[in-house]
Amino acid sequence: MKNEKTANIQFCRHLKGKNPFGTLEGGNQPWRVTDDPNTIYWCVKSMSAGGPDNGPIDPKLCRAGRSCFKAPGY
Repeated sequence: MKNEKTANIQFCRHLKGKNPFGTLEGGNQPWRVTDDPNTIYWCVKSMSAGGPDNGPIDPKLCRAGRSCFKAPGY
């Protein structure tokens, strides 16, 4: 996802990420670093590296079309 504009991509609101530099992303926070190989991702719905649908957690996968996807917002 390097150089991809993340402003137009809707990631699942349950997807969270944190990189070693302390940047926390996801939910209602804007996504800034999605291609950092050191970023750790998890789902707050399942509280693990696997989603509620037993699929892996990753910004490339946690988007519209997945059965457990929820759009950002309240």
